[in-house]
Amino acid sequence: MTAQQPTYVNSHVLEELLKDKTKVPRKDYLIIDVRDADYIGGHIPGCLNIPAHDLPDQLPQLIEEYKNVPQLFFHCALSQVRGPKAANRWSQAVSVAAETAATPAPAQKINILRGGFGAWQRKHKDNRELVEDYEEEYWTEDF
Repeated sequence: MTAQQPTYVNSHVLEELLKDKTKVPRKDYLIIDVRDADYIGGHIPGCLNIPAHDLPDQLPQLIEEYKNVPQLFFHCALSQVRGPKAANRWSQAVSVAAETAATPAPAQKINILRGGFGAWQRKHKDNRELVEDYEEEYWTEDF
């Protein structure tokens, strides 16, 4: 399996995939949400929630399980620290695994969702096809 360096993508790329009913989550694409306690309040349908601090221990199993998924999308709340770090860890682990693999797996495109779930929910909070388990109170700021 070969992995590219992670790149940021705008939300419309993922939005198009989610709206395309010929595409199957976790087969045609995989969304990995690395938020932990801040996962409450909503998430992108079909995502796999693996808190960032748990990801390193689960990487070998996850890479094997999802090695044939052509596109990965990582995000956290803002996609500034945890999401990009997780995407980079995945990319590095795939490179190491490829060196020892007898048969190479297909290439994967590794994406980081620009703006994270914070930007996603601001744009799509009223669309139940694009946000599940949305809790408006969680996103209301108290000043």
